[in-house]
Parts: sequence; C-alpha cells; structure tokens
Amino acid sequence: MVLLSLCILVAGCRPTGHRWQLQALLDQKDYFKLAAQLKNEPLGDRDRLYFAAFLSNAFNRNEACIAQVDSLLSSDLPDSVKASLCRLQSDSYFKTGNYAKSAQSDRLLLQRYAKGLPKADADDIKNDLLMRNGLKNTPPQQALIKQTTTLPWSRDLLGLIEIPFRCGRQTFNGIFDTRANVSSITRTYAKKLGLRLLDVSYRESSSGTGIQFKTGLGIADSLYIGAILFKNVVFQVMPDSILYIAPAKLQLNVIIGYPVIEQMKEVDIYRDGKMTIPAVPAHSDLHNFALNGLDPVIELKIGKDTLPFNFDSGASSSTFSAAYYDKFKPSVQKNGLKQNIGLGGAGGVEKVDAYILPKVSLTLAGRTVSIDSVSVLTKIMVPGEKLYGNIGQDLTNQFSEFIYNFQYMYVRGR
Repeated sequence: MVLLSLCILVAGCRPTGHRWQLQALLDQKDYFKLAAQLKNEPLGDRDRLYFAAFLSNAFNRNEACIAQVDSLLSSDLPDSVKASLCRLQSDSYFKTGNYAKSAQSDRLLLQRYAKGLPKADADDIKNDLLMRNGLKNTPPQQALIKQTTTLPWSRDLLGLIEIPFRCGRQTFNGIFDTRANVSSITRTYAKKLGLRLLDVSYRESSSGTGIQFKTGLGIADSLYIGAILFKNVVFQVMPDSILYIAPAKLQLNVIIGYPVIEQMKEVDIYRDGKMTIPAVPAHSDLHNFALNGLDPVIELKIGKDTLPFNFDSGASSSTFSAAYYDKFKPSVQKNGLKQNIGLGGAGGVEKVDAYILPKVSLTLAGRTVSIDSVSVLTKIMVPGEKLYGNIGQDLTNQFSEFIYNFQYMYVRGR
C-alpha cells in the first residue's frame, strides 16, 4: 500500500512537525501510537480526516473508512494522495465483502491515479484486481451466530492449532490461522468439499518468506464451525505441493483464515483444548489489536519500548524482523547467537541469516511473559516490511486462556 503525506503533496501546505510525526507513525504501521497522538495534535480538518481514515481501516471500522475516503476524494487533492486513498478504500470494501466495489476502486486507481507509482506497487494493484474482479459476483460472506459455541481444538505435527468444521455431511480439520489473509485449501480438498471453482488465477506470496506462487479461488456455499453457519466462504485454491511442508513431511489441506475468524467476533482459546465463540463479544476499553490490510497487528512492550508486531496464530514460534534488528542491533549482536536458519511457509523454505536470542520478555495488556530462542532476521524478507516481527504461539501458549476480540479490537491472555 502506498502511503503519502498530505503535507508533502498539497500545494501551499507547509510541512510541520505534527504532520511529519503522525505520518512517520503511519508509515511504521504503529496505529496505536498514531491513534493516541492524533487526539491531541493541532491539525486542519482535512489532515485529521486523512489520518482518521487510515485508523478506521486499521481498527476494523470499514464503513467509516469508506465514508471518510469518499469525503476526501471529493476534495482537491493531488493524484498521488487519491491513489493512496483509493487503495485504502478498496481494502475496506474487500473486508466488508463488497468485492465489486473493491475491484472498482482498484480499477479507478489504475485508470486515473497510478501515474508515477513504482512498478512493484502498480503490479500489486493489478494482481489484487484479478482476485477482486473474479469475486465480483460472489455475495458477501456471512456468519450466523445464534448461541455461544464451544468446540475442541488439537495440534498437528507442527504444533499448529486445528479446529473441526463441517461441509455438507463431512467433517474436516482446518488450521486456525489469523495471518492467512484468505482461507486456503488444496485442489484435492476443494473437490472433497465440493467448492465452486472460479475462473481466476492470481499471484500470492507467503507472509513469512515472500515466496510467490499462483493460486485460484473457490467458494463454499456453506460450512459450519460448531453451531455457527458460514455462507459464501472464499478459499484460495492451491496446488497440493504449495501446502506441503517438506521438512516435516506434512501435507496441510485446509487453512481457516482471517476473514472467517474475524466474523466470529470473539474467540477464546483455552490451553486444555477447548475453544469458545461467545454469542455476545465482551466489551473492553483495551485497544491493542489492529489490522495492516488483512494482517493482524498487536502492540507489545519490550523493555521501555512499545512496538507493533504481526500476530500469527498459524506460526508455532515468533520471529523478529530486520526492523527489530536495526533498532536494537548492538543488543542483538551482543546477546544473540548468529546462525543460518530455515524460514518456512506456504511455497517452501528459505535459508536466512539470523541471531537467536535465548530469552525475550514481552508484555501484553499488562501481563509479562518470557519466550525462548527468538530468531532475529538481519534482512527484509517481504518488500515494504515495517513491523518489528511476527508473534506466534510461543506467546499465546504462555496463557491458560487467550482472547481474540474483533468487535472491540483487543487481545489478552489470562
């Protein structure tokens, strides 16, 4: 996503420390500090609306984001800024299941505002347009939650959480993965579930390694997770080989991704193998959970710093990024052991240089825990990577109960 500052591009607008500071936080994906700081900064109405639109998108207020962007696009702004706003609005349309309008936003961006965009950004937008245009006749996904649902979960050979679901008369297991932008399935299992396959092909990449591959789309008209009925569930349909984890000789078949998990509104995972989805999500004033596009982001305290991290329930362990290495380089080099490690994900495994920190203390919502053997990468793995790492189950496993709340956007452990 291209993020551009109004203070740079609006004619006659003098850059100020306030705008630069807010834009720096937005560029870093630190939505938590941005939200706190925006409340007190002396900004003009248009500048404030600009940052508010990004925060609405990040905190899952997509209807508000769409309206805010509409207001901004009707004003006199440079094309570069309008391109950024169209991209943001397209993401919010996609999250609400309005795929046709999401595709329309991407198409408008490419037709009117893409001049001067880096080729990589333009290529990403064209690729997203393939997917969204392929879904344009698909109704929005729905979740019908009539009562509190409790179901068992288990771990596979990699330690990943699996949950049961029903499609037709058959019961299957799927990986519970908040970092999967779209639920995924092998071609073999797409046939077993009887998915409607769409005539579309586009490029996808692993969130961990950046390895790219081709994928298609299929629709499950209905499936059940516990007592919850999901309709019009979108799956990425991949060659079986893409979801084969060679080092473990393990074939993954179905991944339940963010769009399904988000519609549960709240998920409580207990260490004893029980998962509860309450009929009414619990309210809290804690706001330490956000979205970077479709990637969940959490706020963690490390020492005196409060930093944003990707949050990946489909990862068995945490990995810190090159941004963390750059920020804490002397400490990492002093306390870490340099190794060449294998970084795995959908599509394969890549060997990279890293430092292994023997122990790291992390504070989540006032609770401090320690995790062991954290890898710190020394180079950027995914273009545009800004966050300080990827937090996995070695954090969540420290708690007897872990709560994801998508209604009020918080996570906490007990």
